Amino acid sequence: MNSLLRKGTLLVVLLAVSWPLASFGQRVQRYTQATDRVTIALADGQLVLRPLAENAIRVQFTQALRPTLPELVLTSPAAMPAFKVTETNTTVQLATKQVKVLVDKATGALRYADRTGLVFLQEQPTTRLRAAPPVLGEANVVAEQQFLTAPDELLLGLGQFQDGHFNLRGITRQLTQVNTQTALPFLYSSKGYGLLWHQYGLTDFNPADSPIALEKQVLAAAQPGQAVDATTATGTQKVAQDQSIYTGTFTLPAAGEYSLMLDLGAMGNRHYVTIDGAAYIDHSNFWLPPTASAKVKLPAGAHTIRVVCKANNTPRVTYKRVDGLTTFRSPNAQLLDYVVFYGPQAEAVIQTYRNLSGQVPLLPQWAYGFWQCRERYTSSAHLTETVQEFRRRQIPMDVIVQDWQYWGKYGWGVMQFDETKYPDPAALMQNLHAQHARFNISVWENLNKESAIGKSHLANNFYIADSPWLDLTNPAARPAHWAAINQHLFRYGVDSWWLDATEPENDALHGKKLFVGPGDFYRLTYPLFVNQAVYEGQRATTQDKRVCILTRSAFLGQQRYGTINWSGDIGGTWDSFRRQIPAGLNFTITGQPYWTTDIGGFFRPGAGQYTDPQYNELLMRWYQWGAFTPIFRVHGYQTETEPWKNGPVVEANIRQLLDVRYRLLPYLYSEAWQVHANGSTLMRPLAMDFATDTAATHQAYEYSFGPAFLVAPVTKPSVTEWPVYLPKAATWYNFWTGQRHAGGQTVVAPAPAATTPVFVKAGAIVPLGKRLQYTGQKSADTLEIRVYAGADGRFALYEDESDSYRYEQGQHTLIDFAWNEKRQTLTIGPRQGTYPGALSRRVFNLVWPSEATGLGAAFGTPQQQVVYVGKRLTIKR
Repeated sequence: MNSLLRKGTLLVVLLAVSWPLASFGQRVQRYTQATDRVTIALADGQLVLRPLAENAIRVQFTQALRPTLPELVLTSPAAMPAFKVTETNTTVQLATKQVKVLVDKATGALRYADRTGLVFLQEQPTTRLRAAPPVLGEANVVAEQQFLTAPDELLLGLGQFQDGHFNLRGITRQLTQVNTQTALPFLYSSKGYGLLWHQYGLTDFNPADSPIALEKQVLAAAQPGQAVDATTATGTQKVAQDQSIYTGTFTLPAAGEYSLMLDLGAMGNRHYVTIDGAAYIDHSNFWLPPTASAKVKLPAGAHTIRVVCKANNTPRVTYKRVDGLTTFRSPNAQLLDYVVFYGPQAEAVIQTYRNLSGQVPLLPQWAYGFWQCRERYTSSAHLTETVQEFRRRQIPMDVIVQDWQYWGKYGWGVMQFDETKYPDPAALMQNLHAQHARFNISVWENLNKESAIGKSHLANNFYIADSPWLDLTNPAARPAHWAAINQHLFRYGVDSWWLDATEPENDALHGKKLFVGPGDFYRLTYPLFVNQAVYEGQRATTQDKRVCILTRSAFLGQQRYGTINWSGDIGGTWDSFRRQIPAGLNFTITGQPYWTTDIGGFFRPGAGQYTDPQYNELLMRWYQWGAFTPIFRVHGYQTETEPWKNGPVVEANIRQLLDVRYRLLPYLYSEAWQVHANGSTLMRPLAMDFATDTAATHQAYEYSFGPAFLVAPVTKPSVTEWPVYLPKAATWYNFWTGQRHAGGQTVVAPAPAATTPVFVKAGAIVPLGKRLQYTGQKSADTLEIRVYAGADGRFALYEDESDSYRYEQGQHTLIDFAWNEKRQTLTIGPRQGTYPGALSRRVFNLVWPSEATGLGAAFGTPQQQVVYVGKRLTIKR
């Protein structure tokens, strides 16, 4: 299917018939139907509608410019759905079994409806393409489309942003890839549709075009900040923290809600905007994205504005009136191109999107354990001694991470161990593996051109011209990049990759010439190529070790490359912590399921952090949240992040949380299978599961963790209770105490220092494993099966070898559990499938949680015990 659109070709194939319209307005002139599309001639261009699936329609609009862009996202073949085209006096309609697209003859605008005819999305008539200056000598247009948005509509997605916004309706954003910000032009609506804006370049979302003149203030004395050592693309540098103040005035013709955009022009360290003395944007960190925005309600008339930013920034503030429109605008484009998906369930939208752009492979089972990371371990001895101490203290851990500078004498970014500190990489890997730890290592794409590897890449023109970054859009550069990684790292036994700065750092494609064309046309796509290089390289090298990549940036379709994203170099503050929750939820709703943060923040308070009770409280709350995120990982700049560094109380609390995480591994790994096989998502905005409960869908700081759990992280200091909204559609159990609550209310949940509020939905079936120090330490021959009575429920227990791709050939098992509330029976289905080492006999300890059982320190006291040998069992409570 997608071969028909390679390099943007819009030729009509296999023509069935062409009709001139019986009567048409000033826009639509005629339409032509082919076996896979409808092409509609408009007065100002050509509109092509292509059904990609029963619930997905691709829309493309071109003028004289002939598109040359390759297909990067929708790369998976899918069966062409049947569709029917009909015409009325006012519309041309394309209909599949699930969706209808109606083209207005008078305006050329589109409406989208479900099978019953209910419209869920419609375009605002607009000029879709506008002329724009060429880019590096190549033709260029501005692509723009506006969509009508309902007043009660919840819009989620666009990737990971640090502005704190959850509902994106009316929010202005600039979609660029920078440290701490990941741009994924995909929206999910509470109306049940998804919208993929299929552009590779910079995109403005709800652009604010009205500027406010700013004047830099001359201060009597400078306001010096602290100069800090920072990791930059060229190594460690001193970065000044001086700040400047700008002021201005503007006049609004009418009262209303306005969207305000601050653009610093480059990365900054301070986002601060006040209007009439009230702060609407206020965020500080060592690194901050160039842009931030806010929605503000203002009266008509004159207003004063004040901006504080980094001294070398050049701030610009613009605004727009918030209206009933959602707008996408891409200033560097060759055509208008977007895809509409309809669920109406979010899971159906994401599943179809992944069917077309690539399914999520299973990560190795150890990836769902704990990742110990810091900036940085300095030698083989440092790494091995740290793992030994984890094992001695009986603190669970699976992955130890080597951050940057292991390359030493070889120069910046060279993926080669300096033998001075790492004398025998193979022996290091053997030592770590003998201690049942996996090894993850940082790899960059801006390696020293004077190194042997760099000279080889330079000789082959594998660098972007006038840039330190490899041009991985070049299909020959990708295997060469992997070959160097394989020779110097993977062959020694490295288990996992940390692909850092994959934006690439500092918006480095802007104005550059790439192998595929001008960088501005591909400004968001670099992380896709980087992760493709490593994923395809490792898979071609071996099928016995699954690819596991931690990376700082992402683009559409990247989920197919075994990636985990983290939220970059964020600050270790309560404000930053709180912002990560909506950032993560808006990331995972775009179809990228694996996401994490630096627990404790990357930039931390300094040497006093270890004994500072206020920071220790923040660290503990962050760990509590991290235990219920897809990937559980700590990190920190110039910080010893090992749990014991913060004293015995913190260490004991962390150990307890790690114990819970490892007991949950059977649940987590089974849900990972659902992510791979059925388009599921582990960390889920409540809109995915409780779409009809408005109070639930608008919860920015609560989320589902798989089908069973509701997580409500504590994001403020000095509290021992926390309000939690429990959705209407279920009865809920407190995970820690077993206390039962009706849904549709806000409860005040206990929030002691050691735990964050977590609830389990009635009908959930949760398998718990044994206490472990690392994955695979003990046989899974005995599991505790927790059945939360109050509603019917199902769960599929998934198991395989834990780290190979043989599961793709069917080497895995599934055991279905079903709870019948009316009959009070649990049915355990026959084991499906097998794999080498699959257990033929096991014990299931059954627990029906209540206040009497709670979670328990280890295994709960089983209320019933059954021996399972792969045959169907029915157990009466």
